[in-house]
Amino acid sequence: MICKIGGGGGKVGEIIDLIIKNARVIGGDDLVDIAIKGDKIAVVDKKVSAASKKEIDAKGRFVSPGFVDAHTHLDNAFVGGDEKWFCRTLREALNVIEKYGSSHDINARAKRAVEMALWRGTTSLRTHISVSQPGDLSKLRAILELKNELSDLMDIQVVSFITKADFTTSGAGESLIRQAMRIGADVVGGAPDRDPDPEKYFDIIFKVADEFNAPIDLHVDETNDPKILTLETLAEKVVEYGYEGKVAASHCCSLSALEEGRARAVIKKVAKARMSVIANPLTNLYLWGENGRPEGVTRVKELLEEGVNVAYGTDNTQDAFNPLGNADMLLAALLLAYQKKLDGEGSLVKILEMGTINAAKATGMISNYGIREGGRADIVIFDAFSPREAIIRQARRLYVVKRGRVFSVG
Repeated sequence: MICKIGGGGGKVGEIIDLIIKNARVIGGDDLVDIAIKGDKIAVVDKKVSAASKKEIDAKGRFVSPGFVDAHTHLDNAFVGGDEKWFCRTLREALNVIEKYGSSHDINARAKRAVEMALWRGTTSLRTHISVSQPGDLSKLRAILELKNELSDLMDIQVVSFITKADFTTSGAGESLIRQAMRIGADVVGGAPDRDPDPEKYFDIIFKVADEFNAPIDLHVDETNDPKILTLETLAEKVVEYGYEGKVAASHCCSLSALEEGRARAVIKKVAKARMSVIANPLTNLYLWGENGRPEGVTRVKELLEEGVNVAYGTDNTQDAFNPLGNADMLLAALLLAYQKKLDGEGSLVKILEMGTINAAKATGMISNYGIREGGRADIVIFDAFSPREAIIRQARRLYVVKRGRVFSVG
């Protein structure tokens, strides 16, 4: 639930840093006031009586928790502007990145992407940093430095995305993961379906994750070929290693290409493992929805029906994988609604929850997230009067509040 509202007697005996008046939130029919002290929400009630240092009158506009972008690649953001970078398939994009690299100007490019995301209402994000050789660890160090530098603007969680081709055959992949985690990566990542021995790949991943007490987020089955299906094995490995609730599977595109009954059976295993699934509607539409190929977004409806925690991300920002990416979670929400026909009021509310509450759970970045007492003061005020209007009209973000600090955008 995005919002929890008090009983109507919102008196505060101390000076409040910020009050957002007359806000329309999910979870109640009446307008509410939101009182913020420091980086926390102190009170949410129909009327808050308190002296405040700053006041914003939302005038009935829709107010939401800040977006949590559950899947990005800051190291590739704005990596190239000419046509040599424009690709039409995942394989082409991987080859281009390998050929030209993505280490140049990484600090400036990643910082630009973070600032773009903030202005569009994202207040926390998870980024995968590609590492295929020891020299790539410099990219990881640069992003970790940026994470500290921009901590007042954005909470950034870093995934060591090991992309070494001979991961399971040389031993170098396991060594790279350990180096990345020692340097300071938060999450163990990788792409098992690109390896000739996915099961051995999983065993290495879980061993290292357990060693560092780290969560796992893997690129899984980023293809529309139903014969490529490592998601089922991953779900089984989660249970085998006792890692329930600590694993996310990103993309899971081939799940949509499976026959209905087979897909449902796999989804039940994912639910049993208490995994999160992270969809990426922008890039997967760009890379897969052409020349008669089925669109590549995973089975969002069916996953939700089985109780799986589903989130989404923007994935790529003007790079070889998506030259049109603009770090806008609201655009991702709209395209997800289009692709999966999630067009009713309740469905659009669910999409917003997927990009906020569910994403916070999937990443484990923030507990008690939402417009509620004690919640993190990460908030967006839209120039719209309902969730439906915000998504369909792609409403301006008038204000973004990050840990109680106000950024005027619109």
